[in-house]
Amino acid sequence: QASVAMSSYETGALRRGALGKRSVYQEAPDKGLVNEPGQNSCFLNSAVQLKVLWHLDVFRRSFRQLTQHQCLGEACVFCALKALFSQFESSQRDVLTSDELRRALAETFRDEQRFQLGLMDDAAECFENLMMWLHRQVAGEGHEDVCTSTNCIPHQKFAIALFEQVRKLSCLCTHWTCVNGAHYDRVCCLPQCVCRRCGATSDPLPFIQMVHYVSTSALCVTAERASDRAEQPSCGSFGKLLREASGSGDLRSCPAECGEMQRIRKVLMNQPQVVAVGLVWDSEQSHQAADILHIIGTCLYLPDLYYRVTDERAKASELSLVGMVCYYGKHYSSFVYHTHKRRWCYFDDAQVKEVGSHWKDVVSKCVQSHYQPLLLLYSHPDAT
Repeated sequence: QASVAMSSYETGALRRGALGKRSVYQEAPDKGLVNEPGQNSCFLNSAVQLKVLWHLDVFRRSFRQLTQHQCLGEACVFCALKALFSQFESSQRDVLTSDELRRALAETFRDEQRFQLGLMDDAAECFENLMMWLHRQVAGEGHEDVCTSTNCIPHQKFAIALFEQVRKLSCLCTHWTCVNGAHYDRVCCLPQCVCRRCGATSDPLPFIQMVHYVSTSALCVTAERASDRAEQPSCGSFGKLLREASGSGDLRSCPAECGEMQRIRKVLMNQPQVVAVGLVWDSEQSHQAADILHIIGTCLYLPDLYYRVTDERAKASELSLVGMVCYYGKHYSSFVYHTHKRRWCYFDDAQVKEVGSHWKDVVSKCVQSHYQPLLLLYSHPDAT
């Protein structure tokens, strides 16, 4: 079974010497976050600790340099996050409060009735929405799929830029040269998708993902099939498992509604420095939690995750598992790989514990505690 091997921050990252690079920033001692009875802030605390990201080096360094933004007063996520990061960096207290950020989120999403005070919410969706609001406040743009601002951390570091291809079973072009774009391996690229039955065409647009979602049931089935083919899951094959599981049943209707279904393949157009993988569960009490934990790989190759990669840098990009949000009993907690200590740490609101230096230590704790992994975070060891 996969993923009980050394973390790729202990192998690939060490091989690159990434862990030996010390920034001028000396990380403050690990701190917990308050979650009083009735606050139900564990989903937010997990997102902050894991990603937004105090312990994610690339976010923390980049966010520290930002000052210009469109302030929204009581609903200013940027200001609330700056204040919380200031506490992490300078406070002498071991346990901090995320109340200001919680109030800013509640005010921001008051009309949608999301992330309201005292109510539980989803940690993955919290992360996505934090990213989008930081984009709007820093870049000043409402459109989320197109952002040219070099100061926009969500799009510069986290965004996964994709477009979709349709398998070319009939073609409007001659000699395999598509009239509207390049043509590879009998797959027609942008901008035209062609229905094999009626010839109707559509012009798919590029889009952005902040989280790559996959069904845990589909992932288990995919891993079982790989095992039946004598292809035991390994650290390096996790991206292929994710791609196959994500693509199962990924069909689109003909643009002219003739009834024909077209198989979709996703093509990566950029090199994200951080990739978030969201694990979608069919039920809260899933018996597959232990299986998923053993399937998870500690490294992720971008060319394995998508059908095609167009960015030359991304074609050789290997990302390392650095964090995970888990769920159990209506409560969220997170595991973070501490790059300076070279150890995995567990964050459960105010409680902070070291787990061990290897990923297998995290797997063991999660299996014993019946934790369900919900969100995985992979980062490039040389991300800046």
